[in-house]
Amino acid sequence: MKNYFILLICLVLASLLNLDCSSASSVYYNEGTKAYNGGNYFLALEGYSKAIHADPNDALAYYGRAKTKSMLKEDKAAIDDYSIALLLNPDFGEAYLGKGISELLIEQYELALNDLNKAIELLPENETAFFSRAYVKSKLGDPEGALKDYDKASQLKPDDERIYINRGNVKADLDDHLGAIDDFTTALELDSTDVSAYINRGTDKGIIGDYEGAIKDFTAAISLEPDNTDLYFMRGEAKNMMDNYSEAIKDFTHILKISPNDAKAYYRRGLDYIALKNKKSGCRDLLKAGDLGFYDSYEAINKYCKRERVLKEKRKK
Repeated sequence: MKNYFILLICLVLASLLNLDCSSASSVYYNEGTKAYNGGNYFLALEGYSKAIHADPNDALAYYGRAKTKSMLKEDKAAIDDYSIALLLNPDFGEAYLGKGISELLIEQYELALNDLNKAIELLPENETAFFSRAYVKSKLGDPEGALKDYDKASQLKPDDERIYINRGNVKADLDDHLGAIDDFTTALELDSTDVSAYINRGTDKGIIGDYEGAIKDFTAAISLEPDNTDLYFMRGEAKNMMDNYSEAIKDFTHILKISPNDAKAYYRRGLDYIALKNKKSGCRDLLKAGDLGFYDSYEAINKYCKRERVLKEKRKK
């Protein structure tokens, strides 16, 4: 209530005497910043809005409100506030950076690239700007440019594992799987609990034929996310590549314990049973996969299970 009174008096005096209300704006700006830093974004939004009402020429207040809106996933509205901040202060590098990130988040990549270019011009040592621009470049089909920006970001902040994961993904897209593996390894040295790094490294190890290494990485990922059925599927497929069908069956069986109607797991387990000469179990699984709508299974059914299919159809009659 006291702050509203200060604002009211300030606005009245300003209109009569042409006084500066910046002190009232600062009070509200500081309240907004305190709330923002504490993660209370709705309260921060209120504080920054009051600061803007007190002083419509306060670029920092628009910037603070823009950041807050972005945290609330209101990036289109955030872009509007960043734009006003830049009209008030055309050399506001952080506002270009924030605006570029918001544009990135709503997939306006060309606009994001322009703003991030300007941000880097004004903030040439800002790791986030290079990291963000690298991502945008990769989305715009410029992997070489993305790698250069990730390289610069890693020089500026060598302990940020996200840089190495993203750079590894770009290298993998360029078929540099060994380079990708090196980057994912660096990421895991920085954070040994990053599931995506284990998944990506395991995938690239599989591509180069290191199936044992892939299985180890997928196993590490499973230890961190034991209910993630995708991980068991990837490990099962790696085991299949080593012709270790009995161990692969264990992974597909575990998937079915978590997700009993996973048609693809029935399909893969069925093929593994067939490979182990267990036609009865294999055909049962393939037919179940077909019943669940996994139509790829019908090719295998026609190849291995014609009799079983006929018997099943007769039972239905």
